[in-house]
Amino acid sequence: MKKIAELFLKIYPLEGVSAKKRGLLHCVFWLVMFIFLWQALMTPLAPTSYKFITTSYLVILDIIFFYVITYRTIPAWTQHRKHRYISTILHIFTLIVSLFIIFHIRIQYIFDNDIHKDSKVDFSYMILFYNDYTFLFKSGSIYRAILEIFLTALPAFSIKLTRSLAKNISKKKQIEIDYLRAQINPHFLTNTLNNIYSLSVTDDKRNSDAILSLSSLLDYVLYESNQPTISLEKEVNFLSNFIELEKMRNTKRLQVNFEVEGDIHGNIPPMILITFVENAFKHCIGDLYSNCFIKILLKVDDNKLYFEVENSKSDLTTNNQRKTFGGIGLANVKKRLINFFPNTHSLQIENQKHLFIAKLQLTLT
Repeated sequence: MKKIAELFLKIYPLEGVSAKKRGLLHCVFWLVMFIFLWQALMTPLAPTSYKFITTSYLVILDIIFFYVITYRTIPAWTQHRKHRYISTILHIFTLIVSLFIIFHIRIQYIFDNDIHKDSKVDFSYMILFYNDYTFLFKSGSIYRAILEIFLTALPAFSIKLTRSLAKNISKKKQIEIDYLRAQINPHFLTNTLNNIYSLSVTDDKRNSDAILSLSSLLDYVLYESNQPTISLEKEVNFLSNFIELEKMRNTKRLQVNFEVEGDIHGNIPPMILITFVENAFKHCIGDLYSNCFIKILLKVDDNKLYFEVENSKSDLTTNNQRKTFGGIGLANVKKRLINFFPNTHSLQIENQKHLFIAKLQLTLT
């Protein structure tokens, strides 16, 4: 059912559909239903006028039943409205009265316009309803008529149910994305503030530059990253600022190479690449006395993004690997990749003794 709901979202998205377009879609659906019922339920022996009045009778009642139940009765219960019992009784009464009136309009039209004459269809049963309006209730045919309307309205109810399911799936996914993003921001800020602190305690002259870089990073994290997607160019600038900030406190023993290739275009979820870069620095600088390197390649080819981070691992990192790698950051980015790029990304992790490589490939939006 989840796959059906996701396919439904591609055909009929929840967002960005105007009221005019939604109304047009509803009209198209009921027109298709009219044609379907005309072809499926009407016998070839019946006159065209009989087919038209009977199909119209079914579609009109389907419309009344569908919109009253879907937009009045069900919301009264799901939203726990105060007078939902009374409103439900009124809705049922309205549906029965509508069925009674439209049913007899149909019968009246058939006999008053002599549609039953010169026809090969047997109208003998219908004459009973024409002669006695209450026969619909006396004979118990009201239950058959209600069942008939519900059965013919099933496609409409199925689409509405699928849309509701798709909406719930979309909401749950957005809640998870928001939760993951809420975790990433403090996680990133904690690491960045630690970098600033390491410079400030040594009274480093680069501290003012670091604070300026942090200001740029904060602006991105607090404001830009609240959007579902952001331009790849801004994400690349964010990575550059972060790398420069890290290099300020690790210049003597860290070699960083950040290469950008191709035409930087398209959009990407914000802060989805930073985790790999953060982990690279974390692996490298575990040992205060070891030299280390980080190689970062970001390449755009057509509509594909290739992102590769390769870094050395200190002995301290190797011994304490579980603690320094695989925490909140990486777990979150994996979940975000699944949410945003369920079938259009690949992530490869190579965790060697003194080398760590992360390769990410995805399709830009």
